[in-house]
Amino acid sequence: MEFERTKKIAAKLISFKMYTASEVYKKLIQKGISDEIAEKTVAEFCKAGILNDVEYAKAYIHDGILVNMKGAFRIKQELIQKGVAKSVIEEAMKEADVDMTSALNEYVELRFGGKVFSDRKEIEKAKAHLIRRGFGIYEINKCFENLGIKVVRGEED
Repeated sequence: MEFERTKKIAAKLISFKMYTASEVYKKLIQKGISDEIAEKTVAEFCKAGILNDVEYAKAYIHDGILVNMKGAFRIKQELIQKGVAKSVIEEAMKEADVDMTSALNEYVELRFGGKVFSDRKEIEKAKAHLIRRGFGIYEINKCFENLGIKVVRGEED
């Protein structure tokens, strides 16, 4: 029976790492499983709590901030690419027990601690790096202000 075989394939997949429901569905389709059977398998796994996008998003947010030191914007984009619904992401963000401000401060200290910025271009380059990591410009400016990071010599605007 194809459904039983598909459940075994899905179970083997998720035994190695966490996946979103969308990712499991796509992987099953790639393996030549029909849409109907793949959908049924994913639905059954979701109903049983084996696949849970909310729990996946919470874990991804936690690791993204504390381990990979990414900002909220980037994490949200990555979760959307993984097929997690925006409402699920927002719920997980609210429930995430992580302080973004201290995470940003820690990353800035690690990356730029003790660095002397000699001109406006250097500081803007550092801010652009943080924006690419997913932090907001308001958070970045506040962080730089709190840590006393500014242009020391040269042009100051």
